[in-house]
Amino acid sequence: MRKVFFVLIFSLFTMSAVDPLPKQARGEGATQAPVTDGLEVMKKKNAAYMANDQISTVTLRLFTKEGDEKKIATKRYWKNYAGKGGIATKTIFFTEYPPDAKGTGFLIVNFAEAGKPDNLWLYLPSLRQSRQVSSRDQDGAFMGSDLTFGDMGQRRLEEDDHKLLKEEACGTEQCYVVESVAKDKEGIYSKKVHWITETDFITMKIDYYDRKGELLKTQQINWQETSGYKAWKSSKVVNVQTRHETIFEISDLKMNPGLPDDTFTERTLKTGVRQ
Repeated sequence: MRKVFFVLIFSLFTMSAVDPLPKQARGEGATQAPVTDGLEVMKKKNAAYMANDQISTVTLRLFTKEGDEKKIATKRYWKNYAGKGGIATKTIFFTEYPPDAKGTGFLIVNFAEAGKPDNLWLYLPSLRQSRQVSSRDQDGAFMGSDLTFGDMGQRRLEEDDHKLLKEEACGTEQCYVVESVAKDKEGIYSKKVHWITETDFITMKIDYYDRKGELLKTQQINWQETSGYKAWKSSKVVNVQTRHETIFEISDLKMNPGLPDDTFTERTLKTGVRQ
C-alpha cells in the first residue's frame, strides 16, 4: 500500500528543475535599444529577473481531453541566491489540496554551475520520510501538469543555441521571436520558440517541440505587477499532441519577504515553514 501511495504522489511531483515559476521581472517599461541577436535577447530576459525572494499560492487546474478537471493547490517559497555558494535558486513547495496529499513537499536546489544537475527532494508525510529524486526522473510532469520543472525555470543559456527569427506583435506588445535549439540531443525537446517583449523582456508565449521536431505544446503567460515587479498571474499550457491542458494560477503573492536560508532545507520539508 505504501508503494502504491508513493507512486501516485511521485507522479504528481516528478519534474526537472531550474526555478519553478520564473524569477520576477522588473516592469519598468522603459524604451529599449533594438536588439539584433537571439542570445542578447535571452541575456536581457534573464537579467530582468531581479527579485530576492517570494511567497505565493500556486493553484493548478488540470484538464483531460474529455474535459475532466483536477485541482491541486500548493504553497511556494522561492529565493534567488544569484550564484552565491554556487547556487542559483532554491524553492520549496507544500501541497495544501487535495486533502490526501496535504503536507507533501518538494525541495529544489538549482545550481549556477553549468552541467551540474539540480538537487530535488520529495517528502511524503504518510511515510514521514524524504528521498532524493534521481536526475533521470527530472523531466517528468510537474504535479501531473503539462510542464516540467525545467519548463517552469530559467534554463542555462549555454545549453542552447539562440537565434532571433523575427519581430512581431504578441497581444498588445511587440515581441522578439527567439528560437532556442538544444545542444543536448538526449533531452525531451529539440527546440523552444520564445515570444519576449521588446520593452521589459518578459516572456509572453513559448512553443515546445519534441525530439522529432514536431510541435508538442504551447504556453501562454499572463503577468501581474506587485511592488514594482512583474510576476506570473496565470499561465495556460496545451499539449497539442495529447489535448491535455493545464492552467496555473498564482495568488497571495508576496515579493521580497526576506526568507531565511533555513527555509530551504530537508528538515523544513518535514516540519513545514515557520510563519
